[in-house]
Amino acid sequence: MERVSGAGGAERRAPALRSGLLLKVAVPAVLAAMLAGAFFTMTPRPAAAPAAVSDAGSGTNAGASSLTLASFADAMDRIDDNERTFVAQVIGDSTGNEQGEWVDLAFRELALRLDRPLVQHPWDVLSSSYLAPITFNAEASNAPLIVWNGSASGKTAAYSLTHIDALVPGEPDLVILNHGLNNVLEPAQVGEQFTSLIAGIEQRWPATIGYAALLENPRLDQHAAAHDEVIGHVAGWLAEHQTVRPIDVHSAYLESGDVPALLLPDLLHPAPVGSALTAATVISALTR
Repeated sequence: MERVSGAGGAERRAPALRSGLLLKVAVPAVLAAMLAGAFFTMTPRPAAAPAAVSDAGSGTNAGASSLTLASFADAMDRIDDNERTFVAQVIGDSTGNEQGEWVDLAFRELALRLDRPLVQHPWDVLSSSYLAPITFNAEASNAPLIVWNGSASGKTAAYSLTHIDALVPGEPDLVILNHGLNNVLEPAQVGEQFTSLIAGIEQRWPATIGYAALLENPRLDQHAAAHDEVIGHVAGWLAEHQTVRPIDVHSAYLESGDVPALLLPDLLHPAPVGSALTAATVISALTR
């Protein structure tokens, strides 16, 4: 497998369900990662090469420089309506495209806490389409939690924009951007790609969706310095688009005190314990 890798109103604190969720999720997430042998192989992955220039540079729209988005808190409040299906769209790279990685861990934990059935749709790069859905917690009593996991190995947000019609098949409540690790050839393009991608989604469903974006885990391979530049550009973009909820996975890894232990031998992709830390960081950011 190829591996490369505010607008209106003050944000409101979410209902009581969210207030203690991080305390409940960290340990279960770590345990889930350690028990993920049924879903996740410990075999080191091939070292990732940077994305091709044609991928990193295509699909941008320089004119989409300003975004008027729905309140993130308003969009996330819908997850507390037990009778309403909640739809999350993940648009990202190989750090979240497999079972046992952060997308799977985070939304399994959320499904348990919310007593919702989980239906995950994994993206397939070869067919440019979604594979058969993966279900979890099927006997839960509340309305489903549906995740369209458009994580694409080796790709940037430009690829996601190119495939937007298939990648985002219906209106989501939440969109999480998880790109950046593959932007090391052209670090400065990541913000423009994020803007163009969100603009493409907003053309379909204006001012109804909550957005979040990850500052991804560190790279310790030969592209480490370039990836630091990418993180700086993502941080700058988030500062300019404060309606988008930042998810600072990068700082969480650095604050652990042992970044290599959180990564696979390729020094790029998260190890199971790293995926668990990413999942806990994502849930904390979404539910604060």
